[in-house]
Parts: sequence; C-alpha cells; structure tokens
Amino acid sequence: MITLKEIDLAWQELPPDVVRTPVLRADALSEETSGTVLLKAENLQVTGSYKARASFTILNRLSDDEKRRGAAISSSGNFAAAFAHMGTRLGIPTTVVMMQKTSPYKVERTRRFGAEVVLCENRHESRWETLDRLKAERGITVINTFEEPNVMRGHGTIGLEIMEHVPDVDVVLVPISSGGLIAGVATAVKEIRPSARVIGVQPEGSQAMYRSFRQGQVCGIDEARTICDALIAGRPGVLPFEHVQRYVDDVVLVSDEQVKHAVRTLAGTTKLVVEPSGAVGIAAMQAGLVDVHGQTVVALVSGGNIALAQLAGILGEAEG
Repeated sequence: MITLKEIDLAWQELPPDVVRTPVLRADALSEETSGTVLLKAENLQVTGSYKARASFTILNRLSDDEKRRGAAISSSGNFAAAFAHMGTRLGIPTTVVMMQKTSPYKVERTRRFGAEVVLCENRHESRWETLDRLKAERGITVINTFEEPNVMRGHGTIGLEIMEHVPDVDVVLVPISSGGLIAGVATAVKEIRPSARVIGVQPEGSQAMYRSFRQGQVCGIDEARTICDALIAGRPGVLPFEHVQRYVDDVVLVSDEQVKHAVRTLAGTTKLVVEPSGAVGIAAMQAGLVDVHGQTVVALVSGGNIALAQLAGILGEAEG
C-alpha cells in the first residue's frame, strides 16, 4: 500500500510546469444540487489532463540506464500524451501502444508530443502482447500503469491539493478507469480527512471497477462501449483495487446521455471545455446518484482533451 508520506514526496518532486490546478466554484451546479460544488480543474493541466503528474513521477524515477533505453506504456490517449510530453521534457525516448480504434485526435496529439505510437488490435490483451514484444525486441522498460505504484503516488498529489484548498471537504468525486487515479486521491484525502466520502464514477458501458467493488474482487468486462474513451479499462489494477477497498466509500454508474448533459452544463455555466470522461462526477451529481445536499463537494474534472468536432456535436444536441 502506498502512503501519504510517499504521495507528499512525489508532490515535492513535481516540476513547475505541472500545474497546481485551481479549485473553481460552480455556482450553477451548487444551486442545482443544493450543495457547495467545487471543481478541481485538471482539464487545465499541462497536456490537458491529470496524467502529467504520474507520467513525470514514473519517468523521473527510472534509473539512468532505463532512461537511456527508453520506456513504453499502453494508453487510450491522455496518459499517452502526458507520457510523451514528460519523456521529451526529460530527454527519455517514449513509446505508446494504442488500439487501432483510438481516436485519431489522441493518436496525433501523442505523436506531436514526441512519442512513437505503435498501434495494436482492438483487444485489451493485444496491448500487453505488443508491450511484451517491444520489450523483447528493443530492451525498453515497459510500465504496467495498472499496477505501477508511482502512478498512484503521482495522481495522489491531486488529493493533497484538494485538501490544501478545501480542508473541510465532505465529498470527493473521482472518475475511474483502471483505478490508479482514485486509489491515489482517496489515499491522500482519507488519510488527512477520514470523515470525507470518496466516491468513484464510471460509465455504464465500462463498469469493471463498479462490478469489482460490488463483488469484493477484481472483475473484468469483455468490451467497453461508452463515449468516455479515457475510462475503458477492461479490469481494475490489483494494487489500485486494494486501495479502493480500503479508502473508497462507493462507486456509481452514469449513462452516456447523462455525461453529455454534464459536458454541456460545464461549457455553458463554467466555460470549461471538458471531455466526457472528465465530466462523469458532475453527471453523477446531476442525476441524483450522489446526494450532496448541504455538503461541500469537490468533483475532479480529470481532462479536457476532446476533438472540436465531437464537442460541437455534443453541444449541438437538443436536450431530451
């Protein structure tokens, strides 16, 4: 299990270009939900998502030999761009394995930030098979982001910043994919303020952590079908799941339509551009899945990397 001390050390190591993102008031959402709603705006982070934190922590802590040979991960987009950016910053060659169905927008962003992109079949297993092949062929260091403790340490720095800005927080809402984000955030928040509730949110079409949380053991899904393309892990990581079991109070599911509504709400009332995956916490509040009446709640807005055409389509849809 990672510790608060380890998260704090990772926080101290972060470079100046990793932004201490603001916690913004969301007055319209506060009025709608009868709570005090605040947004931890990681969509304003370098490369547009929270992944910059763990990417730096992972790459900076490699040995000199590992840095020379380079490192590789698999990612659907946000981790890919951040990993590429931090690799370029640190002078470390990076490779990212992405499924062929990955958004072309996110593939191109990853290449632009400096990583080599290797496309694989549209199977979760194919990502690990491709990483294993690259390790054997090139001798590069392969990072399993599902199980890497530095992922949780790096992402846990968000929890420290939430507690610094909102020490009396009652509820923290966190998007979930493989679980590294919520594991780190929940560890930091709960170790500082045990009375706070930490609630994870997943899309209905990608609910591996939800099922695992309900059954008390790691479960997988066959295929993710959701607009939230950054939340498509086929199963949680084993190590993050241990932290979720210890620190997380609940996991809820939201529909794609509820997520689209949240994206429109954020654009219209807060002027924030948020990708669907980053809006799931807001969707959960608006749908009444999390009661925040009279509570101080921080929703983690995890990313803003959305193609303009997709954003325009969501904003242009009539509300049902």
